[in-house]
Amino acid sequence: MSLPGATAHATPAGTARLPRPAMERLLRDVQADLADYAELRALLAQQFAGALRHDAQAMAPLADAIVALVERLDARRQFRDGLLTRLGSGAAPSVPALVAQWPAAQRAAVQLLWDRLEQAVHECKALNLRNARLLTEQHQLLARVLHGTEDPLYADA
Repeated sequence: MSLPGATAHATPAGTARLPRPAMERLLRDVQADLADYAELRALLAQQFAGALRHDAQAMAPLADAIVALVERLDARRQFRDGLLTRLGSGAAPSVPALVAQWPAAQRAAVQLLWDRLEQAVHECKALNLRNARLLTEQHQLLARVLHGTEDPLYADA
């Protein structure tokens, strides 16, 4: 996405506008995040399938791949947080405030990208929670089978 006319200058509220290289980096990062979240969705689906099959051998490499991917995503999030902090002028920095600084011609497209990213984050959080619940239930069941229950189903009369 090209950003003609995006130069560093002050906004009416007194906040510094993002310089063009920072705007372009931010767009590249959001697009990279979208690709990484698509990959994360696929990995989480594989993790769920592996858990359903009780395939312990498949789970370890999936966990490693998920951790590596999340670390990349977090590095880009930290960069965005840094940009937001530098742009703040006393008000709490926010992505909507950042998007509002975009040139009018690109603002809607940038907002659409951001909305897609937020949706991808929510989807992956939901998938991760689903996987965590399944794995926790499986662990609890296995613990009960191996060690018995602390609360017997039937008590002596």
